[in-house]
Amino acid sequence: MRTLFLCIFTAILTATYAEDVVLKGGAKIQAPLIKNNDDSTVLDLGFDVLRIPKNEILATYEDTPIEGTFPTDTNSLYTVQVPSRITTAEAAKLYAPSVVLVKTAAGLGSGFFINKEGYLVTNFHVIAGEKKISVTQFLQENKILRRVVHKEVDIVATAPFHDLAVLKVNNFDTKITPVIFAPDETLSIGEAVFAIGNPLGLERSVSEGVLSQTHRNFGGILYLQVDAAVNPGNSGGPLFNARGQVIGIINMGVPSMEGLNFAIPARHSKYILDHIDAFAYDATNPESGFVYPDAPRRPGKFTSDQKEQSNVDLP
Repeated sequence: MRTLFLCIFTAILTATYAEDVVLKGGAKIQAPLIKNNDDSTVLDLGFDVLRIPKNEILATYEDTPIEGTFPTDTNSLYTVQVPSRITTAEAAKLYAPSVVLVKTAAGLGSGFFINKEGYLVTNFHVIAGEKKISVTQFLQENKILRRVVHKEVDIVATAPFHDLAVLKVNNFDTKITPVIFAPDETLSIGEAVFAIGNPLGLERSVSEGVLSQTHRNFGGILYLQVDAAVNPGNSGGPLFNARGQVIGIINMGVPSMEGLNFAIPARHSKYILDHIDAFAYDATNPESGFVYPDAPRRPGKFTSDQKEQSNVDLP
């Protein structure tokens, strides 16, 4: 018995990383990793040791080392993690609930939640010139996909140059699943990527491909080029790598060319979120992209100058 205790105690001392283990039923366990076998994962719960069979695990995320290589900023609006490599099917199951439909009077696009407080990222051009915005969340309940439309949506920040906007859903009572970002952007040409979005309103469509190029210069901004299929409605949706981390935001494609699509690197969105006060939305700012001209006067209420102008023939 003493030998067994010493073995367990030694194993606990060698645990250096915390693991986020997502079970098939949706439960999530975060604890230091003791051992990772071919058939099971062993975690240290502090008061006991837990062995989880591999066939019960949906995904495993290698979280921040206990020593703290990537300290957590409590003021950050987003989460940084270093997960293990997972399949597209596993990642899509985990993060499809993060992707939403962003709708305005002019059209629709995609977006994704970055935290559980209701903050989400989308393209600026999806909401440009619009004030009434709705966000549709898709919740999988057993075999039923429930649509929840949030109509109380605030514009928090806009960055027209980078085609990014931050929105916030208010007064919600639904569960929100946020995405995760990588601590550093290390991208390689040819690595596997996948996108989740709402092309033509077809919610949570998944397309897979590779990173065709990491640096494409358009108008002074470097974009990611991908061959994953995207269409109108994908704008503002997340582009993931093989670890399920967001590496980009889909924002444009070439309709006449197959497999020629582009995404804004995720580092731009993180920069805006880190300095969100500088990008705070102000409806009175002419650079905000929202211009509301005065309504026309009622008939018979013209001034003398306006009457004179009204008699001028239009070209």
